[in-house]
Amino acid sequence: MTKFTSLLLITTAAIASFSSAAPIVSPTTTVVPTDIPTAVEPTVPEPTIVAFKDNSAFASSVKYTGKATWFTDSYGSCNVNWDGNVEPTVALNAHQMGEQSWGNSACGQKVHITNKANQKTVVARVVDKCPGDECAWGSLDLSPAAFTEIGELDSGILNVEWSYI
Repeated sequence: MTKFTSLLLITTAAIASFSSAAPIVSPTTTVVPTDIPTAVEPTVPEPTIVAFKDNSAFASSVKYTGKATWFTDSYGSCNVNWDGNVEPTVALNAHQMGEQSWGNSACGQKVHITNKANQKTVVARVVDKCPGDECAWGSLDLSPAAFTEIGELDSGILNVEWSYI
Protein backbone atom coordinates (compact mmCIF):
# COMPACT_ATOMS: atom_id res chain seq x y z
CA MET A 1 0.00 0.00 0.00
CA THR A 2 2.87 2.34 0.69
CA LYS A 3 4.13 1.84 -2.83
CA PHE A 4 0.68 2.66 -4.25
CA THR A 5 0.35 5.84 -2.14
CA SER A 6 3.86 6.96 -3.08
CA LEU A 7 3.17 6.32 -6.75
CA LEU A 8 -0.10 8.27 -6.50
CA LEU A 9 1.64 11.24 -4.84
CA ILE A 10 4.45 11.27 -7.43
CA THR A 11 1.96 11.08 -10.32
CA THR A 12 -0.19 13.86 -8.86
CA ALA A 13 2.87 16.07 -8.31
CA ALA A 14 4.08 15.48 -11.86
CA ILE A 15 0.67 16.33 -13.37
CA ALA A 16 0.39 19.46 -11.22
CA SER A 17 3.82 20.71 -12.28
CA PHE A 18 3.09 20.14 -15.99
CA SER A 19 -0.34 21.74 -15.87
CA SER A 20 0.95 24.91 -14.24
CA ALA A 21 3.96 25.18 -16.57
CA ALA A 22 2.18 25.21 -19.94
CA PRO A 23 -1.31 24.87 -21.28
CA ILE A 24 -2.32 21.58 -22.81
CA VAL A 25 -3.06 22.09 -26.49
CA SER A 26 -5.37 19.68 -28.22
CA PRO A 27 -5.87 19.48 -32.00
CA THR A 28 -9.03 21.59 -31.68
CA THR A 29 -7.50 24.30 -29.47
CA THR A 30 -6.72 27.62 -31.14
CA VAL A 31 -3.90 29.58 -29.57
CA VAL A 32 -4.13 33.31 -30.21
CA PRO A 33 -0.99 35.29 -29.41
CA THR A 34 -1.72 38.49 -27.53
CA ASP A 35 1.51 40.34 -28.31
CA ILE A 36 1.01 40.70 -32.10
CA PRO A 37 -0.12 44.19 -33.17
CA THR A 38 -3.45 44.37 -34.94
CA ALA A 39 -3.51 45.20 -38.64
CA VAL A 40 -4.31 48.79 -39.54
CA GLU A 41 -6.16 49.46 -42.77
CA PRO A 42 -4.27 51.81 -45.08
CA THR A 43 -5.81 55.24 -45.39
CA VAL A 44 -5.76 57.67 -48.28
CA PRO A 45 -4.24 60.94 -47.13
CA GLU A 46 -6.38 64.05 -47.42
CA PRO A 47 -5.02 66.87 -49.58
CA THR A 48 -2.60 69.05 -47.69
CA ILE A 49 -3.98 72.42 -46.67
CA VAL A 50 -1.36 75.06 -47.35
CA ALA A 51 -0.90 77.77 -44.74
CA PHE A 52 -0.04 80.89 -46.71
CA LYS A 53 2.31 83.50 -45.28
CA ASP A 54 -0.23 86.24 -45.87
CA ASN A 55 -3.06 84.09 -44.39
CA SER A 56 -4.90 84.20 -47.69
CA ALA A 57 -6.31 81.18 -49.50
CA PHE A 58 -5.65 83.13 -52.67
CA ALA A 59 -1.98 84.03 -52.18
CA SER A 60 -0.34 85.07 -55.45
CA SER A 61 2.97 83.59 -54.28
CA VAL A 62 1.65 80.01 -54.55
CA LYS A 63 1.96 78.37 -57.98
CA TYR A 64 -0.19 75.45 -59.08
CA THR A 65 0.41 73.10 -62.00
CA GLY A 66 -2.08 71.01 -63.91
CA LYS A 67 -3.89 70.52 -67.18
CA ALA A 68 -5.97 73.14 -68.94
CA THR A 69 -8.91 72.08 -71.07
CA TRP A 70 -11.62 74.26 -72.59
CA PHE A 71 -15.39 74.35 -72.37
CA THR A 72 -18.32 76.34 -73.72
CA ASP A 73 -21.00 77.50 -71.35
CA SER A 74 -22.46 80.77 -70.16
CA TYR A 75 -23.71 80.05 -66.64
CA GLY A 76 -22.26 77.99 -63.83
CA SER A 77 -21.75 77.32 -60.15
CA CYS A 78 -20.80 80.90 -59.28
CA ASN A 79 -24.30 82.09 -60.23
CA VAL A 80 -23.09 84.53 -62.89
CA ASN A 81 -23.56 84.74 -66.64
CA TRP A 82 -20.59 85.21 -68.97
CA ASP A 83 -19.63 85.03 -72.63
CA GLY A 84 -16.63 82.71 -72.79
CA ASN A 85 -16.08 83.49 -76.47
CA VAL A 86 -15.31 87.09 -75.51
CA GLU A 87 -14.21 87.08 -71.87
CA PRO A 88 -11.35 84.91 -70.56
CA THR A 89 -13.02 82.86 -67.83
CA VAL A 90 -12.14 79.70 -65.98
CA ALA A 91 -13.81 76.84 -64.14
CA LEU A 92 -11.69 75.96 -61.11
CA ASN A 93 -11.30 72.27 -60.29
CA ALA A 94 -13.72 71.03 -57.64
CA HIS A 95 -10.89 69.76 -55.41
CA GLN A 96 -9.59 73.28 -54.83
CA MET A 97 -12.91 75.08 -55.04
CA GLY A 98 -14.65 72.83 -52.52
CA GLU A 99 -18.27 71.79 -52.21
CA GLN A 100 -19.84 75.24 -51.95
CA SER A 101 -20.95 76.79 -55.22
CA TRP A 102 -22.94 80.01 -54.98
CA GLY A 103 -21.19 82.41 -52.65
CA ASN A 104 -17.87 80.54 -52.88
CA SER A 105 -14.97 82.88 -52.15
CA ALA A 106 -13.13 81.59 -55.24
CA CYS A 107 -15.88 82.98 -57.48
CA GLY A 108 -14.76 86.18 -59.15
CA GLN A 109 -11.08 85.67 -58.28
CA LYS A 110 -8.60 86.33 -61.07
CA VAL A 111 -5.96 83.78 -62.01
CA HIS A 112 -2.77 84.22 -64.04
CA ILE A 113 -2.28 81.18 -66.29
CA THR A 114 0.91 80.26 -68.17
CA ASN A 115 1.15 77.65 -70.91
CA LYS A 116 4.33 75.78 -69.91
CA ALA A 117 5.12 74.83 -73.55
CA ASN A 118 5.19 78.34 -75.07
CA GLN A 119 5.17 80.63 -72.00
CA LYS A 120 2.08 82.51 -73.27
CA THR A 121 -0.08 83.89 -70.46
CA VAL A 122 -3.65 84.97 -69.84
CA VAL A 123 -5.59 86.39 -66.90
CA ALA A 124 -9.04 84.84 -66.41
CA ARG A 125 -11.90 85.20 -63.94
CA VAL A 126 -13.22 82.21 -61.95
CA VAL A 127 -16.90 81.78 -62.90
CA ASP A 128 -17.55 78.05 -62.55
CA LYS A 129 -16.46 74.75 -61.03
CA CYS A 130 -15.04 71.89 -63.07
CA PRO A 131 -16.32 68.55 -61.70
CA GLY A 132 -13.82 66.42 -59.78
CA ASP A 133 -14.01 63.53 -62.23
CA GLU A 134 -13.14 65.84 -65.13
CA CYS A 135 -10.53 68.14 -63.57
CA ALA A 136 -7.76 66.93 -61.27
CA TRP A 137 -6.20 68.99 -58.46
CA GLY A 138 -4.41 71.97 -60.04
CA SER A 139 -6.29 71.72 -63.33
CA LEU A 140 -8.49 74.36 -64.93
CA ASP A 141 -11.22 74.40 -67.56
CA LEU A 142 -10.88 77.55 -69.69
CA SER A 143 -13.33 79.45 -71.84
CA PRO A 144 -12.42 79.57 -75.56
CA ALA A 145 -11.33 83.21 -75.14
CA ALA A 146 -8.86 82.24 -72.40
CA PHE A 147 -7.64 79.04 -74.08
CA THR A 148 -6.89 80.69 -77.45
CA GLU A 149 -4.73 83.32 -75.71
CA ILE A 150 -2.25 80.61 -74.68
CA GLY A 151 -2.83 77.74 -77.14
CA GLU A 152 -4.83 76.33 -80.04
CA LEU A 153 -8.29 74.89 -79.40
CA ASP A 154 -7.37 71.88 -81.57
CA SER A 155 -4.72 70.83 -79.04
CA GLY A 156 -7.48 70.32 -76.46
CA ILE A 157 -5.18 70.04 -73.42
CA LEU A 158 -2.31 72.22 -72.23
CA ASN A 159 0.17 71.83 -69.39
CA VAL A 160 -0.17 75.00 -67.33
CA GLU A 161 1.07 76.75 -64.25
CA TRP A 162 -1.18 79.26 -62.55
CA SER A 163 -1.63 81.44 -59.49
CA TYR A 164 -4.18 83.82 -58.08
CA ILE A 165 -3.57 87.54 -58.59
